[in-house]
Amino acid sequence: MRNGSRALIGKHAQVKRSMPSTVIGAFMTGVRSRCPQFINVLLSTRAFDDEVAKNMGATINQITLGMFGAMSFDFPDMAEQSCVGALFAKLDSLIALHQREFT
Repeated sequence: MRNGSRALIGKHAQVKRSMPSTVIGAFMTGVRSRCPQFINVLLSTRAFDDEVAKNMGATINQITLGMFGAMSFDFPDMAEQSCVGALFAKLDSLIALHQREFT
């Protein structure tokens, strides 16, 4: 959420397994969700990029928890979130499979 480089603000990854000995660094934020695959997709959208651009400070490259909480997104119901998340997870797996075949 915070970094010296504006280009790195808002970068994200989905943690897909338990990592009990892991520490989240000072420049990162952990987010839990009932539908993490959907949230991962949401954070890859233009809508998220636009919210980040609206909330960036002039001098400090960061998104505070307050800024993140003030961002506004439309969410479908939980069943649709699950479907969207599962679709993109499957696409990610297919892309990774094909990338391995070509390398």
